[in-house]
Amino acid sequence: MGLQQQISKFIFLSCLTVVIISFSSLIFPALLIEISNDVVKKNVNLFEFGKWSVPLIVSNIIFIGGYILHKKNKLPLKIAEIFNFINDKDISKRKTLVILLVLFSIYSVFSIDELYREEFELGDYKSLPDTAKNFKIESISSTIEIRYFLLHVSYVVFNNIRILPFVASIALLLITYFLTFELTKKRLSSLIAFIVLLQSNLFLLFDTTATYENFWTAFYFFSLYLIFRKPSFSAVSFFFSMAKPLVITYLPISIFAISTKKNSTQNKTILLVSYGIIILIILVAFLTNNLPHTSTLNIDFNYNRLISSFNELGNSLRFDNLILVLLIPTLIILGNKSGEIKNRINLIFVGIFFVIISQPIMYSLIGMTLQPYRFIPLIVFCAIGIGMMFSNSKILDQES
Repeated sequence: MGLQQQISKFIFLSCLTVVIISFSSLIFPALLIEISNDVVKKNVNLFEFGKWSVPLIVSNIIFIGGYILHKKNKLPLKIAEIFNFINDKDISKRKTLVILLVLFSIYSVFSIDELYREEFELGDYKSLPDTAKNFKIESISSTIEIRYFLLHVSYVVFNNIRILPFVASIALLLITYFLTFELTKKRLSSLIAFIVLLQSNLFLLFDTTATYENFWTAFYFFSLYLIFRKPSFSAVSFFFSMAKPLVITYLPISIFAISTKKNSTQNKTILLVSYGIIILIILVAFLTNNLPHTSTLNIDFNYNRLISSFNELGNSLRFDNLILVLLIPTLIILGNKSGEIKNRINLIFVGIFFVIISQPIMYSLIGMTLQPYRFIPLIVFCAIGIGMMFSNSKILDQES
């Protein structure tokens, strides 16, 4: 086994491991909570099944079993022909455009009323309208103020604080489509990724909220897309994404994308230098206690917090049935693909890995609260991964 294959295997196994650990809370709800608790409770069955246990186990057996049968050419001929057709064929630009327009129309119709609903059920919303209304551009002192500036623009220009957050969610859908196309060169895969994100309960829960907007997520995935398309501007978009400081933990994903992308020497140098400057700025800000939200933090690793925080993924995605059912089969199917697509699949594995561990690491080190909306980047990576299951390695092999 060559070095590249060993690296790919390590990346795949690392990603699969953190997913299984996180999903264990869905199968055994008491397991992670109890083993991270210093107080031992009597009569607690660590391996008592939860309501998701049977659906997860059965669906994984069916999907993984079906994939194995497909690889061994033992599926019924009609089903095998459908799989081969989806894998080998693509849809035209015109049909894709029509489908996207229809989906956007339906999405907009069902979302418009949300733009006029107050968000009082979200505790952080109470002071947000006044903060946005009275925000002054000259008060921008760090990246975290970028979100307040955009909310201010939304409030002043549209008289509605939720308009630009909604636009950011629309942009995220489009970025997901174009990033998937950049990775697969297949419109069908891109459309599937778009639909998976659009149907996500977690995405639809926060798509129009000003309290937990998608500015940072859209900026981050746009920075990934720019690595492949316009490298000179990628670091700028990443810088804006630091409106949510958690994005700093996603730097390894971007660095991995840079290292594996077949850019020209000039483009790769531009990327490395620009991201190197960002890393330097972050280090200086951290050492001088000027990093947002870190000046008064006490860094103290807590093992129990680390273990218990892996329970949050299951809680956040418990209504995202499609993601829960397909994620592990998707990882296994992608892990068995070969050719030029392999490097691009590794980017999705790295993305899923770092998004999942980012919150547990921050919670265990500084006690940062765990929030469901921070898993929206995970939904995006999963959506792209599901789309990539239907990619055709021959297309990328021919291009390379």
